[in-house]
Amino acid sequence: MRKPADRMLLALFLLSLALYVALIVYGSGTPWKIRLVFTFHAVPAFCLQMLLCRNGRRWVAAIPTLILLGAALFSTFGWFTTTGWDRLGCAIFLGFSAPPTVGCALAWAVFGCWKLCRRGDIRVP
Repeated sequence: MRKPADRMLLALFLLSLALYVALIVYGSGTPWKIRLVFTFHAVPAFCLQMLLCRNGRRWVAAIPTLILLGAALFSTFGWFTTTGWDRLGCAIFLGFSAPPTVGCALAWAVFGCWKLCRRGDIRVP
């Protein structure tokens, strides 16, 4: 990685991943920490997806997004079709699969806008 932006994205990915793991290990108990555990992993997913979009081929960069989207759709389908304790499991799985999916989709949107700005199709005032 020669570009400084790629190094910065990698450092942000590793730092946010370490922070997320520390939050899981030491952060149980209070409601705001539990809420952070269920939403914070969108940040490492965003950074990793941006790295893949900037450096990899487009079909390779699409693989994590498609896997996460499939997991989120599978758990949503399970939420609507099951009852009892299985429904709780689907809700927990959806809580862990939806934020990285949103992070990956946001990375694709940012990357697309960046490409359009770079080409000159969008002008930023």
